[in-house]
Amino acid sequence: MRWLVVLAVVLAGCGADVPALPDGLVLQARQLVGMPSPRPAELPEFSLYGDGTVIRPGPPAGALQTAEKVHIGQERAMNFYQEAHDAGLDRDQEIRNDSVVDGYAQVFVLSSRGKRFVTKATNPEGELAEFHSRLHVDGAATPYQPAKIAAVGWAPDSSQNAEQWPFAPLDQRVDAGFCVTLDAAGVAEFARKVPKGTRFRSGGTTFVVVFRPLLPGESGCGDV
Repeated sequence: MRWLVVLAVVLAGCGADVPALPDGLVLQARQLVGMPSPRPAELPEFSLYGDGTVIRPGPPAGALQTAEKVHIGQERAMNFYQEAHDAGLDRDQEIRNDSVVDGYAQVFVLSSRGKRFVTKATNPEGELAEFHSRLHVDGAATPYQPAKIAAVGWAPDSSQNAEQWPFAPLDQRVDAGFCVTLDAAGVAEFARKVPKGTRFRSGGTTFVVVFRPLLPGESGCGDV
């Protein structure tokens, strides 16, 4: 009996320093890849929310990035949350890996104790890479239906061989290019029918335009 009591105390102490799951975004992971293979305004590969929902990229549909939802439950969500804290993501940090000349940056966002922490790791290895490798879920997925979609124009040039942009101007500067936020109801079907890589002319400049759904908690172009 004494051993059972000791074991119970040890188990009760596991994860004692981890707060309760927050509302809204809990954990997010995305990769930033530079030239020669840019992926502008790409959806995060993994977004976990406090209700136990994971949103991940769905199958491509023309120029529209789609997303899908998988409900994993709060127990599984708490396991991811615990592992994120164990991996040291509950702080703002930049981790460099100078042993790799080229590659990618892995960005993690963790909400903990009322704050949002960002880790940017260049070509992560070891524990952080192992944690990232576990960020996937199985199960039945349903389409994510956004209220808003960000249209992002990138790769500007002076080509005249382009379609006329039919929506509000791409006039907000973001890291990926120029952007405008549109109601999903008015643009989603159009974006599905437009072939990926189609060029549009807006404001005297020609862009390749990608359409990216805004996720829960995102409000506009500044979030892509």
